[in-house]
Amino acid sequence: METKVNGSEKSENSLLEMFDEISLKDEVKQTKTSGLEKLKNGFRKTNASFDEFMQKNPLFSYSLKRILYAFITLYIAIAVVFVMLRMVTTDGAYLSDIDLAKHGIVYDTPEYWNLLENRMKMFGVWGPMLEQMFIYLRNITPFIPKTVILNAQIDSSGSIVGESVTMWFYLGVFMNKASGGVPGSLVQEAFGRSIPTSFKIGSIGVLMSYLIGVPLGILAAKNKEKAADNAINGTSLIISAIPALVVISLLYKMSIYVFGAQGAYEGSNLATKIWPVIGVMLLVMPMIIVNTRRFVLDEMTADYAKFALSKGLSEKYVFYVHIFRNAGIRLVKTLPEIFVLTLFGSSILVERHWSIDGMSKFILNGVANKDTFVVLGYIFVSAAAGVFSSLLGDLLLASLDPRIKLTK
Repeated sequence: METKVNGSEKSENSLLEMFDEISLKDEVKQTKTSGLEKLKNGFRKTNASFDEFMQKNPLFSYSLKRILYAFITLYIAIAVVFVMLRMVTTDGAYLSDIDLAKHGIVYDTPEYWNLLENRMKMFGVWGPMLEQMFIYLRNITPFIPKTVILNAQIDSSGSIVGESVTMWFYLGVFMNKASGGVPGSLVQEAFGRSIPTSFKIGSIGVLMSYLIGVPLGILAAKNKEKAADNAINGTSLIISAIPALVVISLLYKMSIYVFGAQGAYEGSNLATKIWPVIGVMLLVMPMIIVNTRRFVLDEMTADYAKFALSKGLSEKYVFYVHIFRNAGIRLVKTLPEIFVLTLFGSSILVERHWSIDGMSKFILNGVANKDTFVVLGYIFVSAAAGVFSSLLGDLLLASLDPRIKLTK
């Protein structure tokens, strides 16, 4: 009888052990995750860490989004302009520096078409339009290395020969001598030589505009609807209403016929070199005066200014400690944008009239001669500078004004 009991106990124990083993194996199977699940979990953790980092660094988050969206827009614009320029560019743009008659080449002959094909290959505009466009977008992307041929020439066999180098940023080459550079030379090198000249004139003009325009704007605001305000604000509006071409043309002629200045900037004395700066000031300063007046008036009529005056604080203290400081923050935001606008916009007329070796010659001559890479390079550089200047203005505003938040 005892034997039977012991046997039944053993069988029960073995069954329990078997069930425990089965349940443990099932648990282990359930807890194991597949490689895909591990990948998903890793992605979720990385995404959560990135979101947490972005929330802790709002300025970096805002800057990254602004730069990303701006460059997507810029690349789309570049692609559209590229296709438009390629559609209107004639064969003469690729053969402008070659005397066909001297080489005995006649239009619409096999020799002519072979030469045109080789020249287009040399400039990087041979093949399907879509392929050319994507190649150019790759070339202007700084993070992708590109192998390009410098000082390209066509040998007797019709092949392209030259110095092969790897570059991280490539704006293309000049196709036409009339565009301001040697055919086949790098566009970015020519820009690098001319930007400092435009920068010098533009920066001096903008700086002087702020030094004179801000006090005039404050004076107009403090004397609202009085004689000083009417004179300052009215003059600014009149100058702004006159077309910029007319303003600069009149200033140029006046500097020569009235004040005896020279007509060209290069090789002239200070009495001549000051006039292009004055030209930049005439184009920029009216806007600064009007903005300063508006910003100061907005702060003067704000509730905090009225409350400070009602508490017995002096008008001078309220103005310079509260009103002007808050208005100045808004003015700081406009500084980078106005500077870039001057460098790549307003200064074009000034440089053209005084024959200044700046950036203006490239955009004007490039458009006139349908030089694809000169025009696209100018657009890319000016638009990229505009993107970063706008971003810099926003960051300055957020840093100086605690009321401004760049996050949700």
